[in-house]
Amino acid sequence: MSENYTIKALQRDTKFKSVGRKLRNEGYALATLYGRENQYSIAVELKEFVKVFSLAGQHDIITLDIENDKAREVLVKDYQIDGIKRSIRHIDFYEIDRNKKIKTYVPIHIEGVRLGGGTLEQVEYGLPIRALPGSIPRELIVDVSELKVGDSLHISDIKFPEGVDPVGDGSKAVVTVVTTQDDEAANKGAEA
Repeated sequence: MSENYTIKALQRDTKFKSVGRKLRNEGYALATLYGRENQYSIAVELKEFVKVFSLAGQHDIITLDIENDKAREVLVKDYQIDGIKRSIRHIDFYEIDRNKKIKTYVPIHIEGVRLGGGTLEQVEYGLPIRALPGSIPRELIVDVSELKVGDSLHISDIKFPEGVDPVGDGSKAVVTVVTTQDDEAANKGAEA
């Protein structure tokens, strides 16, 4: 279950670029909140956002406490980084309903030590899933310790947490173990 994270936000005027520049100079990141009915232009304090985002990531619910408006539960949908300053330039927040499943993308984490030859090739580095916002895992754990040369692990082989459903073709490979040239040479040498 996710923790409680809160970020204070200001409503911002989008008529003039100078407003955005001024807010950035004062330590804010510009943001857009995609609400259930409307879209809102806001700004969040950059240091506060970085602190919360490092803990919450893109899969934990954050409460946006918007000045002169109601608080809203959101997920970080996307963010842009300034290529020169290497700081966050813009953030997209997506308002959620805790009782409605959403589709999102979750990274795959490989675990386990394989014994035997071959090379492990990771075909997919993340998967689309559907889950309630409070049930979204930070990552999907895939154990490869039982795989041998020629084996593949498919989406249908992954144990998803309760309430989390994969989206797409379950027969798609996630990881596979392929033979290397060293393995082939060793096999030829053993046959001779």
